[in-house]
Formats: sequence, structure tokens, C-alpha cells
Amino acid sequence: MKHAISLLLLCTFAFASDFKTARVVEVKDASELGASVDTDTKADGKTTTITPSIAYRCEVTVALDGVNYTAIYPSSKHLNTTDLVAGDAVLAKIEGNKLALQLPGSKPVKAKIISHGTAK
Repeated sequence: MKHAISLLLLCTFAFASDFKTARVVEVKDASELGASVDTDTKADGKTTTITPSIAYRCEVTVALDGVNYTAIYPSSKHLNTTDLVAGDAVLAKIEGNKLALQLPGSKPVKAKIISHGTAK
């Protein structure tokens, strides 16, 4: 049922733009642990504070026009790792070296294509 509703919404959006229906091949968590650095200058010199941080991201591979495209998107209210499942239909288009995805009820998200190859 969820997939049928998603497909219906995807078809509705398809008429409004040049997005095409693509198939989700794989979705992976691509979050990275990093650090934020804060430097504060005081009368006695510089104080540097390093704070651990996590960059929440998801790696998405879609099959579009016989080609698999993979891009890594920052997690946001428009796209999270849990929003897509392999086999889902999603609206997608290629804009130069970026893969744009349009999920139902959300604005398009774009990310640089990190790999592409013939769909299997």
C-alpha cells in the first residue's frame, strides 16, 4: 500500500518537472564522526576547544535510464536514511555532476555523484 501511494504521488510530480521515475538500488548510512574546533582569544592567549560531532549523511544508489548513480546526501528533514528502501520508486534527474532526488511531499535534494555504472 505504501509503495502504491508513493508511486501515485511520484506520477503526479513527474508532470511538473523533468524528473523521471528511478528505482532505489541501495541506501546506506554514511555518517561520519568528526570534530568541531572552536578558538577563543583571551588576554592570556588562545584557547582551543575540540568538540566531537557527527555529520549525519546517507548514501543513495538509484537506477535511472539503465545506469546506477550513487550520491551522498546530508540528512535533513527532506531526506533521511530511513526515508528510502531498496526497490522503492523515487523521482530523480541528473544535473551536471549532481543527482537530484524528489521525495513525495518534500523539496528536491541534490548531491554530487560519487560513482555511476551500468545497472544490473
